[in-house]
Amino acid sequence: MVSVVIEESTLEISNRKSITGEVYFQFGDAFFPDCNWNDFIVVILTWWNKSIKLLETSSAGTSQDFNFLDGPFYVHGVKKDNLHITLSFIRRNKANLEVIASLDTEIDSLKKSIVKASRKVLKELNAKNWVTDDVEDLTKQIQ
Repeated sequence: MVSVVIEESTLEISNRKSITGEVYFQFGDAFFPDCNWNDFIVVILTWWNKSIKLLETSSAGTSQDFNFLDGPFYVHGVKKDNLHITLSFIRRNKANLEVIASLDTEIDSLKKSIVKASRKVLKELNAKNWVTDDVEDLTKQIQ
């Protein structure tokens, strides 16, 4: 099983209203891109919600990427059948793509993890009264 890990205590907002925080995938004892990966969490979760929804409603063979903004990392997802997705955890190198790991998981399980992480982030942002266009976009994705 794959889960999306976020850490609300790491959320920060810049002068330009960009919100960052820890966000990464965990499967077993492995973390991708890394444990405590810090990135543009609100933008990323918005993208991931869109990607999983597209995979959920598309036909087998459809692919979507779960991108990070910082670093050469992304997760490539391919829909196997109505219930399952194959995820490849990838690092872009200058000459090629390095697949760090690959596994199958349930689409619904991944979707629930993305939505749960998104709700946790939004709850914290609302408590801090941080309202931005990116926060509004993420809110729309999980309604």
